[in-house]
Amino acid sequence: MKHADLHTENAQVDLTDWFLNSRIFDGKAYLEYYSARKKGPEYPEITGYAISLCSILYDRTKDPKFLDRAETCARFMFRINRAGGIPCLRDNLLYSFDTGVYVSGLFDLYALTKKEIYLTEAEKSLQWICSLWNRKEFAAVDREPKNKDWYHVASVHLSKLVIPFMKAFKVLNDSEYMRTALLLLNKSKKLQNPEGGFQIHEDSNRILTHPHCYATEGALYAYNLSKSEELLNMIKRSAAWLRKMQNADGSFNLSYGIDENTLRERTLNSTKATDSTAQATRIWKLLGFNQSGIAKAYSYLNDQHNDNGLTLYSSQSPKAVYSWPAFFYMHSLMLPFGQVDYSKELF
Repeated sequence: MKHADLHTENAQVDLTDWFLNSRIFDGKAYLEYYSARKKGPEYPEITGYAISLCSILYDRTKDPKFLDRAETCARFMFRINRAGGIPCLRDNLLYSFDTGVYVSGLFDLYALTKKEIYLTEAEKSLQWICSLWNRKEFAAVDREPKNKDWYHVASVHLSKLVIPFMKAFKVLNDSEYMRTALLLLNKSKKLQNPEGGFQIHEDSNRILTHPHCYATEGALYAYNLSKSEELLNMIKRSAAWLRKMQNADGSFNLSYGIDENTLRERTLNSTKATDSTAQATRIWKLLGFNQSGIAKAYSYLNDQHNDNGLTLYSSQSPKAVYSWPAFFYMHSLMLPFGQVDYSKELF
């Protein structure tokens, strides 16, 4: 076995052990982060991701501890949702994106267990998301927020709701869910610039790498079902943009934009992030694209290990261990190269 392959295999073992046994899980839900001195709040969005990741791990290994963990996370989400909407415990707002992540996980659990409770709860939360539809798009949150960061408004990240709506169409055979997914895809197409990057929304030409990857993941899931050449072209342009923007050390910066004078892309925030770095590797692996970029990104991510998990930003001190970058990296390591059918696992 090559040294690089051994290093990657060890990283996967370490991350799986961390996922099951570290302080990132408090017995009920997954936390945002922890450090030597403190821990972050329980994080519903990430607990929803954990349901899907556990479902994947159970499907591959048939180890009952993964199914048990998925159902534990689902019970937590049952308790905290409000008429179907999922709150962020930091600001008490209900988020359509987080609710979509939860719905996607419930469909994954239903596929494994056939327990009607998961289908019932998924439908309830889908209807809550649909209640936030406003003319041509979803609102990001249930009421006017004090702040208006990208995740508080109708940004390109909501394109990832394609995944739960397409799962709903497959399971429930309701054409309205597919129609909604196609509307979301059409909106993201309009936000992709000629270079391949997804602008955050119509009023800003900024490209944030994390939601850029979200939009690409939604398109990949849709492509796996439809085999649309138009979608594939959009995805390939996104993947090529990521290759162009990758740093020499394998990482990605937080955000980019178009210089108004030169009309060339430039870095807006040079902080390096592990979440988008891991997401880029998933996109490339599924497409069978940019092996050298994947290797560089894995090297960077391995350098960001802390307590077998991952830090988030290069600027953080002291270092904390965050949940979602490690989840994305775990899944990337599990994916075979060039088998786009595995896009069905995207979460």
